[in-house]
Amino acid sequence: MDLLGIDIGGTKVAICIGDAEGNILAEKRVATSSLGGPDQGLPRIVEEVGHLLRDQNRELEEIRAVGLAVPGPVSTKTERICAPPNLPDWVDVPIVHYLREKLGRPVFMDNDANAGALAEWEFGAAKHLNNLIYLTMSTGMGGGIIIDGKLHQGATDTAGEVGHFVLDPRGPKCGCGQNGCFEAYCGGIHAGDLKATLEKVKKSDPVALEFWEEYTERLAQGIGILLQTLNPDAIILGTIAIHNKELVMGPLEAALPRYAWKAPLEHCRIEPSQLGNKIGKLGALALAINGLRTL
Repeated sequence: MDLLGIDIGGTKVAICIGDAEGNILAEKRVATSSLGGPDQGLPRIVEEVGHLLRDQNRELEEIRAVGLAVPGPVSTKTERICAPPNLPDWVDVPIVHYLREKLGRPVFMDNDANAGALAEWEFGAAKHLNNLIYLTMSTGMGGGIIIDGKLHQGATDTAGEVGHFVLDPRGPKCGCGQNGCFEAYCGGIHAGDLKATLEKVKKSDPVALEFWEEYTERLAQGIGILLQTLNPDAIILGTIAIHNKELVMGPLEAALPRYAWKAPLEHCRIEPSQLGNKIGKLGALALAINGLRTL
């Protein structure tokens, strides 16, 4: 069964053909900045899908479904992109209706964090665990929640917006308008040039070490809330943990007992994702698979 995945990120749009086992058979990328607004961007996405199919000598009729991972917020009920910060001109865009009409295939959309959670559940090391949380840990701190084997969407599609529970109302201003959000402490934007900072941590730079101590303490605080609230089987960590496993996991494991009870902490697997840079594309494919189950 061939599937089409479209992953719209802050810097790139990845389009791929894959299958239900998570094999990526062909792919291409274009810069997100090249899309412009939706009037130009939506036809461009359809055009690039056509190029990929032709390059692979495939027809649209061979594609069973399309999975569409986009920046939040989204409305899965109205099938629209609402107002993503990284796509400021894409406000209230009926992207699913447009792609369904132009491609003639079933299209299933969700935000990138929920897509990541489904990718972990379908293809990751925590495959088919009953209760799973995925944290993006990249520019922002997004989350996707699987409960009893199903994606938890919430009444307003905001379940999993864990980056915006408040850890300290006197803390730094967050992009969402609140103060002291989980994302304000542990998102990549707050870290500034995170790669350079981590190099300084490795060299025991005192300023960098102070920053990293607060980062890992706030990360433990946020994960502790999730452990106490949802008691998951696994919490899978994204980008920053994938690329800096030793720097993240040691301090995190040391701090977590201050924020979570022993039983949920010992039960839960907390580890970096093993899907690496493929998670965006796999998330889009997982949305297609999950959507087909609902038909």
